Amino acid sequence: MSTHIRANHNNAVTPETYRLRRLAGFIMAAMGTTAAWAAPIAPAAAPAAGPSAVEFDNVFMGTGKAAVDVSRYEKGNPVLPGTYRADIYLNEIRVDRQDIVFRGIEGNDVAQPCFSYALLTQLGVDMAKLDPSVATPQNACITMSDISPDAFAKMDIGALRLDLSIPQDALRKQARGYVNPELWDQGETAFLAGYHLNVYSVDQTLSTRANPYGTAVGIDGIPTSVKDGTRYTFDGSSYAASPSGSFMLQPNGVYTAVRDGSYVAPVHATDNYNNVDAFLGLNLGLNIGGWRIRSYETAQWDQNTGRTSWHNLNTTATHDITPWKAQLTVGDGYTQGQIFDSSPYRGLTVYSDDRMLPDSQQGYAPVVHGVANTQARVEVRQNGNLLYETTVAPGPFTIDDLYSTGYGGDLIVTVFEADGSTHTMAVPFASVPMLLRPGQDRWSITDGQYRSDALRNAKPYYVEGTYQRGINNWLTVYGGVQSTYRALYKSYLGGVAVNTPAGAVGFDITNSHTNFRGWNDNSISGYSARLSYSKVLPTAGTTFAVATYRYSNSNFLTLDDAITRQDMATTSGTAAGLMNVPRTKQRMQLTLNQNLGGESQYGSLYFNGSRYTYWRDTGASTTYMLGYNKGFRHLSVGVTASRSYSSDPVYRGSRFDNQVGLNLTVPLGTNLNAPSFMFNGVHDDVYGNSDRATINGTFGDQRQYSYNAGATYAENGGATSTTTVNGGMGWRAAYATLGANYSHANHYNQFGASAAGGVVVHEGGATLAPQLDLNNPIAVIEAAGAEGARVTSSGTATVDGRGYAVATGLMPYRMNDVTLDPKGMSLDADLQTTRQQTAPRAGAVIPLKFKTVNGRAVLIRATQPNGEALPFGAQVTDTSGNDMGIVGQGGQIFVRTGADGGELNVEWGSEANQRCRVRYQLPAREKGTNGLASVSAGCQ
Repeated sequence: MSTHIRANHNNAVTPETYRLRRLAGFIMAAMGTTAAWAAPIAPAAAPAAGPSAVEFDNVFMGTGKAAVDVSRYEKGNPVLPGTYRADIYLNEIRVDRQDIVFRGIEGNDVAQPCFSYALLTQLGVDMAKLDPSVATPQNACITMSDISPDAFAKMDIGALRLDLSIPQDALRKQARGYVNPELWDQGETAFLAGYHLNVYSVDQTLSTRANPYGTAVGIDGIPTSVKDGTRYTFDGSSYAASPSGSFMLQPNGVYTAVRDGSYVAPVHATDNYNNVDAFLGLNLGLNIGGWRIRSYETAQWDQNTGRTSWHNLNTTATHDITPWKAQLTVGDGYTQGQIFDSSPYRGLTVYSDDRMLPDSQQGYAPVVHGVANTQARVEVRQNGNLLYETTVAPGPFTIDDLYSTGYGGDLIVTVFEADGSTHTMAVPFASVPMLLRPGQDRWSITDGQYRSDALRNAKPYYVEGTYQRGINNWLTVYGGVQSTYRALYKSYLGGVAVNTPAGAVGFDITNSHTNFRGWNDNSISGYSARLSYSKVLPTAGTTFAVATYRYSNSNFLTLDDAITRQDMATTSGTAAGLMNVPRTKQRMQLTLNQNLGGESQYGSLYFNGSRYTYWRDTGASTTYMLGYNKGFRHLSVGVTASRSYSSDPVYRGSRFDNQVGLNLTVPLGTNLNAPSFMFNGVHDDVYGNSDRATINGTFGDQRQYSYNAGATYAENGGATSTTTVNGGMGWRAAYATLGANYSHANHYNQFGASAAGGVVVHEGGATLAPQLDLNNPIAVIEAAGAEGARVTSSGTATVDGRGYAVATGLMPYRMNDVTLDPKGMSLDADLQTTRQQTAPRAGAVIPLKFKTVNGRAVLIRATQPNGEALPFGAQVTDTSGNDMGIVGQGGQIFVRTGADGGELNVEWGSEANQRCRVRYQLPAREKGTNGLASVSAGCQ
């Protein structure tokens, strides 16, 4: 990636001038010399011997006969006044890349860097400690001396690196990853539309099968339950079940008997099923004034019916509440689901947004307290991995910005004293979802109408509020309340989460009260208790987690349960059967992971299990799975064994289902585009064997093309077997993502095609994107003349013919790098920078303008009147005196021009015979070409 700097007559720097300065920078760097600015800066003294004052031998720079005057670099500062795009390092940590203005100082040959108020705020300078007359947003040139007498800057012109050294007491104390809210950008007004189009065509011969459980298997083998003597309709035909377990097919009055496990094709031209379905999903958005309006629409078309149906799934408007680190959403949505089960609503909600916190403040991690006897180095490790390292002053210290690491594992804190001594302590660290850091809180308030298309009657209004608070390293408390506006339902929850050396524990109790309207004596209440536990044993490589729920009686209902049953009772006109629906009595979930050998040398085992029991003796169900995974070089192997048990009456007693599976993944090559072979085999006691083999891979210089092919064999419950073959292709194009697939089986053919992408309408027009997620921020890149440049941070997105592109995948409230790869651009355009940074708000559309230089690229081979090549390093200017660069090796001059010819002035000294003028004329350009033009010219 290259960075070019263009200058104008206002002391900005051209790419050509940059080459000379870079040359001088390399020379100075080789001698250990860079440009530094300290506070205060004294006038420069006369050159003296040493690394900061040097002389150049003419033989080194040229032939000795026509040497270049480089006396301006003898004082050790190759940086002239101008604007330079440099990588900025603060106390040895890279923080940004920006244009930095260097201004000359009267009486001093050293140009001084200027810093804006916004940049210093971004760097974390405590602006409140600066002189108020200097630290203003209008001041575009705040210097190092304005920040602190001990602050200084050092510029490496060869590497375009600006190192800043600022004392800690001049910086704000902030957590790692902190981005000042003043830098959060809400972007511009824009309209967005993401789309997903899928077309599905099927040609199938239908058959119907009876089985011993009194069910009929119809299209695609989906079972449809029937009872003896009942009738039902399928695909326009009437079916009746008989006591023998078979059923009668009655199409148009003709009866056909079907025995258990046998097949019969429907008669009267109903044996073939052909149809084409099309689905379109539209995610629409409008950003205006900090509001983000979103609406999700779907359309479905069916060839057989010829109908098109449109649906609006939800519409919302969201706005940041920055002081609260929260979001306000109005419209359709779901409650947060962190304390109560998530419920749909139409109304408004305000909730704390963890994304607005720095990464080091999200999730749970304990605060580390300690004492250092000297200036000491502190290391924090977990499971042997270094999480954090810092230097602390003598006395008490606190580390409160550790990153969260999932389930955790005890922290080992080691203090390395300056006298060589060390002392170590252990800090317990185990986590359950409810744990928060000390002093951190999480909350939400929702007020709206219950939203569900399944309800036939009035939808009640309800309110929900939740709150969590981290008290200290070991205790978090939380609670919540739900209530409908009328007396239908209310519930209260309270709980604690505790971090102990023996593991993390969470416990809460919920009390619910339900009053079914319109019927007497239908007020019920109940309790539920929830217990969760997790523990990591680093030395044993064990992770263990368990969650169990216990319900006091069958009268405990959630908000969704209560509203659904009230609607059922209102529809039926009777309260009978309101509580006859099976209710959970107890459920337990267990997860265990075990590494075998150090760093899973011998693979890893895992176990997942769950058990449900129900009130009113309606049966129980248990499921558990044991698995093993191991990688053997490039081969990956997985083995699973599972068993499920149910005593549900639908199975007429108890039923066991055992499964054993094998998974293999084998790369068929070593490069990134090499295909992989995958095999998945499953044996099921009830449904028989199922085996699938697949090959998939990618190709293209950006892996933009993908393919897959496979075959599946399934026994279909042992009565028959089916073999299906399938294949597909995908293309991540510059402005859309396309796909196609095909599958074939006996009496079955299917074809599908899909397209996905998006469009952004902004101030510069409309721009296409290969993918678009309206929940995350995007950037609209403007780079005039940079058609073909790829947005390296966004897959295959490229700059279009109008000079625009859409960069996706940005993280909200974080500093994001957006980069362009000039490969693929015309030689008639040059990017002045290939990377910019932005800190967007959630869902924002950020305009980013990349400066470009456009014009025909020309290489001039120039000679002096005596036929010799022009001196290497000679200064080149245009007829207006603008700096155009330097002469390269062999008298070559590189310029970019919009004209077919012109004049250049060349100077390599103060004498009259050390300057000349180059007149050049470019050849006519062939149609459709944009390559580098090369001409020869004399310098007169």
